[in-house]
Amino acid sequence: MARRLGGLAYELTPQVFAVATFVAGALVLISAMTPAFVGRLTALGRWAPPLLIDLSHFAASVTGFVLLVLAAGLWRRRRGAYWAALAVLMGGAVFSLLKGLDWEEALELTAVAVLLAPCRGAFIRRSRLLEPLRPGWLLVLLAAVVALLWLGFFAYRDVAYTDDLWWRLVTDRQVSGFLRAAGGLAVLTLLAAGWSLLTAPGARSHGPAGPVELARARAALVSADRASPGAWLGLLGDKALMFSPSGRSFIAYRVRGRRWIALGEPVGLKSERRELLWSFAETADSYGAAAVFYSVGEGLLGDLATMGLAVRKVGESAVVPLGAFTLSGRSRQNLRTAVSRAEREGATFEVMPPGSAAANIDALKTVSDLWLRAHQGAEKTFSMGWFDPDHLDQGPLAVVRVEGRIVAFANLLVAGDELEVDLMRHRLDAPPGVMDYLFVRVMEWARDQGFRVLGLGAAPLAGLENRRMAPIFARVGALVFDEGGALYGFSGLRAYKAKFSPDWRPTFIAAPATTPLALALLDVALLTSGGWAGLLGLRR
Repeated sequence: MARRLGGLAYELTPQVFAVATFVAGALVLISAMTPAFVGRLTALGRWAPPLLIDLSHFAASVTGFVLLVLAAGLWRRRRGAYWAALAVLMGGAVFSLLKGLDWEEALELTAVAVLLAPCRGAFIRRSRLLEPLRPGWLLVLLAAVVALLWLGFFAYRDVAYTDDLWWRLVTDRQVSGFLRAAGGLAVLTLLAAGWSLLTAPGARSHGPAGPVELARARAALVSADRASPGAWLGLLGDKALMFSPSGRSFIAYRVRGRRWIALGEPVGLKSERRELLWSFAETADSYGAAAVFYSVGEGLLGDLATMGLAVRKVGESAVVPLGAFTLSGRSRQNLRTAVSRAEREGATFEVMPPGSAAANIDALKTVSDLWLRAHQGAEKTFSMGWFDPDHLDQGPLAVVRVEGRIVAFANLLVAGDELEVDLMRHRLDAPPGVMDYLFVRVMEWARDQGFRVLGLGAAPLAGLENRRMAPIFARVGALVFDEGGALYGFSGLRAYKAKFSPDWRPTFIAAPATTPLALALLDVALLTSGGWAGLLGLRR
């Protein structure tokens, strides 16, 4: 029992010292914002020049503010915050003596430093010198500063304000020191708030993976016992990669704002999946960010629930069971018509093996450029593939030719017995229904090659319920799906894929309960579209 209680106390050490440091900083600021003891100030003025006293007063106010900020780092077990707190506490004790012989305040700061010193082992997280504050801590800091400024103005409410108060020294009027301290405190608060709100935690140190990491991830994907075809999107070079200790599993993600957004499920060994999920969430948390898992399937919901994450459905993905696919039947009349018409106009179908894109890159790029120009758009990223020769060479390439010229193509992503259509492009002068023809032939080819299913991609916001008891997130999503045709053809996209009679598999987004999922989904849209310009259709 004693060992258990000792362990619990050790776990609570960072929180205890965070509170103590915050209180110590607040006491220093209260002292800086209120009049000093006249007798002590007179005694100090006998041997210390007024300039030194005034500078110490201002330095003490800065020290108090820094302690408020460092409390957040101590709470999160930051090693850098530990060392900085020790130095600032001792410096604050010196400034407390030099600004007005506040020996009680100096003793309190020294006591906190002495008690904190032997607890180095409780602060285990590495950190940078400057760490942005989380919204909660930022609100606490703002509330404390506003309260302290009010206290100072209340204490000096009877002093008439004049411009020269800013330049008088302490032996003239103590209010001058308060005004300078208040001004510095306001500036520091604005800088801390701006830094915290505009900084993306970990963005610089967790940028796109390099060639060595991509090669390592490719090896893990090839040997994986659990991976979807969409896992190949993690190798496009725009995402960071987090590996398991063995290097045989990884998560692909991007950092945007205060959210680390993982695309899909962990790739690699099933036995390493849960530990990798925890490692990713804990690493994001160590940077003061939230881990978000986007476009995950039902198989991962148990692990995400175990982690305490909030989960919402964000759409459905279309998957065609190839064993049951056929052009026979009344419901497939339109597909049979599209195939017949395309072939009458000279269309031929071919699946080229992996590595074939490089030899045909000029013809493929022409098709891609014409398609983008016709749709007045730009390439998507993150959750979708884009025209990249190396990416197209990863898997088979399905092409449609007319008189030997490529008029349409789609690259195929392969994982085990599953296949998924990725990039789809065609010329405007291609035969009508050319993409129907391409998809039908791809399905027939994949069935003959022994593949089990063919994925046609996601239908965002599909399957959300606009019911009274449904969450607001789902109701708004359903409304956008039904009425957002001008922004994106949500319902039209699902209707097009429905003609192939796929199974609709739900996809989800998961994040900590404190993270607004609507904002997380907006981050995904911004990453995919390349920012606000792309999302609003301004990037061409």
